[in-house]
Amino acid sequence: MKIIQSAGNTAQSIIEFDILPGEKTPWHYHTLFSETFQIIEGSLQVGKNDKIMVLQENESITIHPKEKHFFHNISSNPCHIIVTVNPGSINFEMALFISKGLYKDGLASASGTPKRLKDLALFVFLNNSQMVGSQKMAIPLFNYLVKKNIRNGYLDELKHRYVNNL
Repeated sequence: MKIIQSAGNTAQSIIEFDILPGEKTPWHYHTLFSETFQIIEGSLQVGKNDKIMVLQENESITIHPKEKHFFHNISSNPCHIIVTVNPGSINFEMALFISKGLYKDGLASASGTPKRLKDLALFVFLNNSQMVGSQKMAIPLFNYLVKKNIRNGYLDELKHRYVNNL
């Protein structure tokens, strides 16, 4: 994973990374920024509002704030992408570093979901993911876990362990 431009220095976050085979997100949306997914190599299934499509190399899609979306690498090869977040978000950048670090340490499932609820809650918080459908039932619990794990220093531990200097 590589930060091409950080929100700490510019108006956008531009991040290059691989989405591994089977890696996916649930349907969600963001309120604070848009995301543009540019496929460099491989393919990626993307849902946006009520449409599902498969993006190939050199194709891109922009997801605007409050647009419901997901992605899923349904191929057997990594999908190499560049994501542009506008306006940029240091928290989004940190969320990706933490997520990839947890996966590397065996603390995330094959689909990339953190195995521990406190890690999942912090990831959702950092990347401004807003839950949809039945997932919304978890919001009060996630809010509690986020506050608790910021207060007790656990988020700082994750940053220290996984986040390169942003």
